[in-house]
Amino acid sequence: MIEDLKIARESTKIETELEEVEVKVYVENYSSRDIPLVEVVDIVPEHLILKGKPAAAITLPPRGSAVFSYRVRPLLPGSYTFSDLEVHVYGPLGFFKTQRVVSSPTTVTVLPYYSRVGVSLRSLEKLWGLVVRGRATSGMYDIADFREYSPGDDYRKIVWKTLARTGRVFVREDFGEVRARILLMLDVRSWDWNLGEPPNTLASVELRVLRSLIHSLVGSGNQVDLAICCSATTKVVRNAERDVERALAEVFSYITPHCYCASHLGIFAEAPVYMGRSPSEYSAVILVANPVSIAVENPARFMDLVKVYGDRLKLVIPRFDYELYVDRGDLGRFYRAVADLMEKAGGGVEIIEESMYLRIPGGIEKWR
Repeated sequence: MIEDLKIARESTKIETELEEVEVKVYVENYSSRDIPLVEVVDIVPEHLILKGKPAAAITLPPRGSAVFSYRVRPLLPGSYTFSDLEVHVYGPLGFFKTQRVVSSPTTVTVLPYYSRVGVSLRSLEKLWGLVVRGRATSGMYDIADFREYSPGDDYRKIVWKTLARTGRVFVREDFGEVRARILLMLDVRSWDWNLGEPPNTLASVELRVLRSLIHSLVGSGNQVDLAICCSATTKVVRNAERDVERALAEVFSYITPHCYCASHLGIFAEAPVYMGRSPSEYSAVILVANPVSIAVENPARFMDLVKVYGDRLKLVIPRFDYELYVDRGDLGRFYRAVADLMEKAGGGVEIIEESMYLRIPGGIEKWR
């Protein structure tokens, strides 16, 4: 009888951490026979708080169908994949039990919470003396820069000579139109997930800072490219400002809870190459990292970034209870050393003042 069943699952595709996600399981009897009892148990991924039972016992008439649902609350941001369901089918009077594991992959991308943060265009201008082109307008043909063509661009601004020479379509940007281009990078290490308790691990806080910075920078009128290391290489997204939610969904579909960067910090020096850009195209480069990760990194790797980005490099450190895991004196010496290093490079260090800690609404519930 189990082969006469069709079982499928569906849920919200994109959600924010700690917001409830509804999961629905559909069971259908394709046969012309009664199925006295079907038990379906959904296998729920880790780091999800259950709100209700992910299981049901169902009686199905011929050609009959049923649906049950439950809710989960994600403890950590990232991509969650629901894969298998356990199915138990019983014959009359509960005899002749058969069982099988059914695969029905369903992915939910959980975005981190975000809030307004103090690192903005004004902050960057203060640290670098950054002058954003386009604040003072000039004539249409006062060319500031060139970039690749995007749908909707004025065809009159196509650089025809470049098209004839390279076969690639570029358009010019004039003063009055150009915005600062910023490269925003995030380094996630394995221990970041183990410092703190879900939902407030250090990694979670870093991811919230990343999303908050994206919204802050885009809201200030900047062009933003993203580079996140959460494996052996970096995941990059160009022009996040064109569709912030799409860019975030793309990035966080790549991140899973407890994923981490398996490469050294110097890998971020290659981020512009992955995006088809030159480091010189960026007005500013922001690296979100924490003192624990930087302290255990080879200083030469950090200098690789300084050599590539120079005075455009800014280190942003999330607010966190580092003193619980690192000696206060060592932490102070680290801050002084990094600040001195960044000052010599001409960049800057900023600690996010806003707290990114979250409280679990209603606590943790379990089903039995």
